[in-house]
Amino acid sequence: MIFHVLAVPVHPTRKEITLCAFTQKVYKFCKIMTSKGHTVFHYGHPDSDVPCTQHFNVVSRATYDKVYKKKSWRNFLAQSVKNQVHEEFNKNAAALIQKNKQSENDFVLAFWGFGHQSCCEQLTGSFTVVEPSIGYDSAFAPFKVFESYSQLHKLQFRIHGDSSCPPFTDHVIRPGFYFEDFCYKEKKENYLLFLGRMIDTKGITIAQNLSKAFSIPIKFVGPQNLKNQLKKDNPLAEYIHTVNDNERKELLANAKALIMPSLYAEPCGWSMIEAFISGTPVLSTDWGGLAEYNIHGQTGFRCRSLNEFYHALGIIDNIKPHFCRKYAEENFTIDLVSRMYENYFTHLMHVKEFGLGAIFEKCNFLVK
Repeated sequence: MIFHVLAVPVHPTRKEITLCAFTQKVYKFCKIMTSKGHTVFHYGHPDSDVPCTQHFNVVSRATYDKVYKKKSWRNFLAQSVKNQVHEEFNKNAAALIQKNKQSENDFVLAFWGFGHQSCCEQLTGSFTVVEPSIGYDSAFAPFKVFESYSQLHKLQFRIHGDSSCPPFTDHVIRPGFYFEDFCYKEKKENYLLFLGRMIDTKGITIAQNLSKAFSIPIKFVGPQNLKNQLKKDNPLAEYIHTVNDNERKELLANAKALIMPSLYAEPCGWSMIEAFISGTPVLSTDWGGLAEYNIHGQTGFRCRSLNEFYHALGIIDNIKPHFCRKYAEENFTIDLVSRMYENYFTHLMHVKEFGLGAIFEKCNFLVK
């Protein structure tokens, strides 16, 4: 198979860019499909370091310096899709993809959603455009892949309402992880962990209340610097702006629990799955992808009120690290996910050749 992978324009595609989930999705997809012997053309930032068949620089360094005032990509830059970087990216990437086309069955993967729409609209000829990991609230591509059924249903209803049958080519492929990148521990330290953006809708107040109610330290790790505010509200709070891979895996493995009290429907929740791999239970709210993947009473607890969070933290030791790990091994391995991807793209090729009837006659979406 031939894949033209569009990266997030603002960031290089590198393993250590953990603050941008979309960049991590691009990196993993390229690594997975390259390792399976497929041709993967990666279009992205000149500082990218990604396993692929061939990388193509898309935007000049001069444009990056002009738009972002020579700030390092190691900082969490603003991700507006309406600036010169994105305009130049979409124009140049479209020209490169057109030049690199290998067959009538080439796939173009728009990981940045509407941020890549302009690029895809400039393509001529036969390409199969896929949005392969939708975690946002709109989509343009004819073929869409989601990381949870809750996000698929949410977007399908938004697009189609309840008056039409949604596309049978929309599909769910759960995220996969390289388990060797994490550390599994059964003995935990006495602190709570919060990973993510430091915004109200991520449930920072709930996390702080849990820490104060149980007099247990909490570590906040995220890009927005709220150190003084967090410490003022809770002397037990520690703020860490960024961490490297080793620091992140140690934080996950040693935490008493990962706290994910999001006040909106998370599309999936990668940090939650990373915690399971590390043997760490998760306290989450009870909607979106969190409700789909956090098994209540087995990998953690799902809560709908502050009192439920209090009760859950009080019995968190009932959750066994080995079960969290076992659950992750059964559901989120790279081997399983790679087979799901290959199945899906094979089915799209059948659809292109034989029509939508091939969905029923030739396709088997089940991976056993």
